[in-house]
Amino acid sequence: MGAIAPSLNFDSFCEQLQARGWQENSSLSVTTPIQDQQGLGFQQGVTPLFLTQNAYHSCLHACDFAIAMAGTATEQCVGLGKPVIAIPGRGPQYTAAFAEAQTRLLGPSVILVQKPAQAADVCQGLLTDPNRLQLIADNGKHRMGKPGAASRVAQYILNLNSC
Repeated sequence: MGAIAPSLNFDSFCEQLQARGWQENSSLSVTTPIQDQQGLGFQQGVTPLFLTQNAYHSCLHACDFAIAMAGTATEQCVGLGKPVIAIPGRGPQYTAAFAEAQTRLLGPSVILVQKPAQAADVCQGLLTDPNRLQLIADNGKHRMGKPGAASRVAQYILNLNSC
């Protein structure tokens, strides 16, 4: 699954996949756990890939790991106990310095790579190391806490105002 930011050109992703041998596969739209009528399925050999710009939440819960270039997305995945391969960008927000600081904050759940090509080796290593995956799952839940913080903070503020 690939959750692509709505601000990015979806067609460019599709063109790049097809240039690298991926074939569009409309049957994946039916079999994927991601429900998005605008999403597109691709396949290369036995490997499926479903791209969406409308179902980030579903992708987040269905994925085994993430490749991220955004701070909040990284934190959301880590909070669910999932490993994140972080790639710093050239833009103003997810810079190398920010990514490195976030890696220190979130610990072993975030694996920082300098080049996108390094992500494949990291993925392979993660998927063959169940002990590391368990460490990452435990670390993410410890660092980010249990779900529902926004509701608890809002309730706390409401209680302050009623005093």
